[in-house]
Amino acid sequence: MSNENLTKLIDNFNQLNFVSCQKLADMNDPDGINRLGYCYEYGIGVEKDERKAFTYYQKSAEMNNSNGIYQVGYCYYLGIGVDVDKHKAFTYFLKSAEEGNSMGIRKTAICYRYGIGVEENYDEFEKWIEKNSKYGKCEKCNEFNTQKAWCQRCDPDITIQEWTSGNKKIDDCMKAIQLRTYIYEGMIEWISFDRLVNIKKIGEGGFGSIFSATWLDGIQAINEIEKTDKDEVIGYNDFNDDNNDDDNYIYKRARKPSITVALKTLSGSKENHDFLNEFESLAKCGLGGTKLKIHGLTQNTKTNEYLMVFQYADNGNLYKFLSNYFRKLTWQTKLKLLCDISEDLKNIHNAGYIHANIHSGNILQDKGISNVTQSYISDMGLSKKYNENGSKDCIYGVMPYVAPEVLSGQKFTQAADIYSFGIIMFEMSTGQRPFDGYQFNDELAVKICIGLRPEFALGTPECYIKLAKQCMDSDPQERPNAYQIENTLNYWYNIIKQSDNDEEIKRQFLAADKMVKELQTTLPKHPDIMYTSKIINTKKISNAIKST
Repeated sequence: MSNENLTKLIDNFNQLNFVSCQKLADMNDPDGINRLGYCYEYGIGVEKDERKAFTYYQKSAEMNNSNGIYQVGYCYYLGIGVDVDKHKAFTYFLKSAEEGNSMGIRKTAICYRYGIGVEENYDEFEKWIEKNSKYGKCEKCNEFNTQKAWCQRCDPDITIQEWTSGNKKIDDCMKAIQLRTYIYEGMIEWISFDRLVNIKKIGEGGFGSIFSATWLDGIQAINEIEKTDKDEVIGYNDFNDDNNDDDNYIYKRARKPSITVALKTLSGSKENHDFLNEFESLAKCGLGGTKLKIHGLTQNTKTNEYLMVFQYADNGNLYKFLSNYFRKLTWQTKLKLLCDISEDLKNIHNAGYIHANIHSGNILQDKGISNVTQSYISDMGLSKKYNENGSKDCIYGVMPYVAPEVLSGQKFTQAADIYSFGIIMFEMSTGQRPFDGYQFNDELAVKICIGLRPEFALGTPECYIKLAKQCMDSDPQERPNAYQIENTLNYWYNIIKQSDNDEEIKRQFLAADKMVKELQTTLPKHPDIMYTSKIINTKKISNAIKST
């Protein structure tokens, strides 16, 4: 079967699934209403619309459907179709748990364990976690596992006892993250340097060098072994949970050996522990749903430098990817990449962080097991908590991507990240880096502060330019948030993807695809080193603005 026919088959199946859910919803069936919400959330047979998804989940919840109640909690937890509210998330998780929903039971237990939306209460964690039999029993405590081959009572505490880096501050940082890990595959590790071979330098950034390597031990994985005793399967089915396919398996821990990973030297790691800030930021954002997988830390035994070990991106950074494939990329693919980036940014912001250094060199492209290119935000060396203040006189960054208010001396905010995303949208339109050929000096900074912006490629859809310009608005208050951006991009992406859709927006993007081949090829004027992070004196820029 050709890829085109397979795509049509999947689209037809999705459309049929949506129609079926719509019919059930029209009959006021609470489960059908919940499933209709799922279709809208993921764009199954219909345009993705998270607000509609939340509305249907809420309607199902009002009819006391435990899955609908759980989904409302999940929406409040991640900000899907509604603003993030951890207390409301907990309230709905608890209500679904009280209805016997196994997903709600797990989430309620985790909320009590870590004080998410409710005061931390280990006794309540114990009470709720023992109600879930889905993943079998823990071999240590003989209570029910909380995830596949994972017991939240035992495994984090056992894991932190099994290793040491030999450095107390590093141990404390890593173990604090390990204690918050709730799945086996998500556990970060201290990795012995002798288990990393074939180390090759592949890049240089403002905060250190990047290497590729083969990790002999490989990443954690779960082997799913199908049960043969059907009576045992029935014994595990204690709750009315639609997602009961897991009940047919026994789960065993495993590893996928000899995988390629990326290593990043952490600047200043021999002298002080400031390098841990980036590692901690990435790891905590990973717990919150960002895509870039952090495997752990290691130490070069020859240089004593510490290195971060993370997922290897086989298609390099976004700039290199666009340089190599720009004329082959359709707008559907570009929008998919932007959806990935905006989702990552949303999760970073939801975790309470500001990235503060978004540019195309820090966005990585990788083809996973599905062979579909995905984008990931990386390099959080400058990231900070939302309420942290930086230097008033100097910042560190790539000038063309820095928001005008930051260049003029104001502090970084999440809105400054949104400005940088707008510049990424420009880059996706042209395949070129911003202000190539300009000197990155005070004169350019002043021009940016008084309104200079890069120009989009001929034929770029007007709706796209409008959103990008909103992101680059001089007033941070007028910029959309990451959630709104992700929603809009997903809406466009799903319109283009649907073969029977003939909306004006789709026509604009398809017309833009034809224009790409007519765009003049422009060779880069600046070397790559110009687009690495450097010190920017914002006090000088502010004084220059006042004198104009």
